[in-house]
Amino acid sequence: MPKFILTLLLLCAVVATDGQTFTDIKAGLTGVSESANCWIDYNEDGAPDIFVTGDFYSGSKHEIYSKLYKNQRNDRFTEVTTPVINVFRGDMDWADYDLDGITDLFVIGETATGTKIARLYKNNRTNNLQYVPIHFTGVRDGSVEWGDYDGDGDQDLLITGESDKGPITKIYRNDRNNKFLDLPTEFPQVSFGMARFADYDLDGDLDVVVSGRESSGLVVTELFKNMEGIFIEMNPGLINLQLSDLAWGDYDNDGDLDLVANGETQQGKLQTQLYNNNKNQRFTPVFPGFISVRSGSLDWGDMDHDGDLDLLLTGESTVGPVSKVYRNERQDKFTDLNADIIGLHMSDGHWADYDNDGDLDVLVSGMSKDFRFITRVYRNDPFMKADTARNQGDEDIWNNSVVVPERPKSTYFYVYASCWADLDGDGSKEYHAFFSPIRKPKVQYEMERKFNRIIRRDYPLWYEFDQGNIIANGFSSEQKAIESKSIAIKEYQSKGFEVHELNW
Repeated sequence: MPKFILTLLLLCAVVATDGQTFTDIKAGLTGVSESANCWIDYNEDGAPDIFVTGDFYSGSKHEIYSKLYKNQRNDRFTEVTTPVINVFRGDMDWADYDLDGITDLFVIGETATGTKIARLYKNNRTNNLQYVPIHFTGVRDGSVEWGDYDGDGDQDLLITGESDKGPITKIYRNDRNNKFLDLPTEFPQVSFGMARFADYDLDGDLDVVVSGRESSGLVVTELFKNMEGIFIEMNPGLINLQLSDLAWGDYDNDGDLDLVANGETQQGKLQTQLYNNNKNQRFTPVFPGFISVRSGSLDWGDMDHDGDLDLLLTGESTVGPVSKVYRNERQDKFTDLNADIIGLHMSDGHWADYDNDGDLDVLVSGMSKDFRFITRVYRNDPFMKADTARNQGDEDIWNNSVVVPERPKSTYFYVYASCWADLDGDGSKEYHAFFSPIRKPKVQYEMERKFNRIIRRDYPLWYEFDQGNIIANGFSSEQKAIESKSIAIKEYQSKGFEVHELNW
């Protein structure tokens, strides 16, 4: 569950792979509903592993699980035993809370005995995660996210959900040495919703958006600006939702974080709404044709390597459970790829490159339209050309293969990166952007490798910068690349970034 200070996902060059299909690798994972899942390289071997929670029925028996699956590579995942408590109606997030260089786990949810929990587990790069006995208010039907809201270098907790005393929304400040302080805030106290960190106003600190249902039954979605640790409600006119999910991402590549939200309104109407961040605290609704859902998930990722963010969506629609991949065509347009991913509600879905082949694959879990409990991994298989052939002998609608037409081959590239950091080690952070020259690379990732080598040579502190990843943009002509680079530089300069040219 990604956090953003300045959104910079690693976007790789398009060489000759434009069509996409998604293949169920038959990973053999336990199917669950009322689920939460994530990719996490818990053992730091370079291969993303899977952590999933949820419930299912075996006959009349109700089973609840929290399971960790080790990535054995070659499309194989093996369950490994952990001491993590079994929960459903929950959520989880991973971050290095104690600054030992290893990502740790926080999980919320309800146990088989009906107990609501919120627990921290310390990771030691093995499956034997260690429970840390710190008291947090237990919740279900909510969310948890790590983020450094106060800029002191450690990860704090944002939690929302239903506790034994009603809905809550809390920030626990990390005071280190296994001490967390429950902070007073003016957030709406909600369950059946979501709370997320993001620096939406690009001022260098994390703001908060909250959606869900209050104890009175009122449905809300509210945005709060972080003013030196005090959160001020901004009233940008976001639609009020419950049974919701929220995802921040710079879908239009203009340098700020946009928001997509789904869920159910006060009147019971299903919604999926994209908002363009216009700065000055204004968000403009955009209507790219996303299907409206509740009880599902949203995740941004550049699945086709064209330099913009695509959307993975799951949830319950008016026509039943769905799982959708929407390709970003830019200028507020998205194409539904009709991806071969099983439709799910009470669900969760996330991108990751589990097979390290350079593209983003899919993990989904939830309940299908025929009431099956599902957890599946879908491998992203790019194709060189359009192919709409289907297996006529297979009547399973989820096994259809639909591939979208390929795009013109990109040949001229430039790469860039940006960060908010103390570039020269003087104790003061500033915004910086770095641009390469325009070149025709002979092999994939050539530009990224040269850029990385030069920036590390010229700026030795580069390796310490969080979110300082390299983005590649490719174009069919040199003139288009020149125009794009010029626009990008002007955009960064207009936002107060110092622009640096890395020439070779």
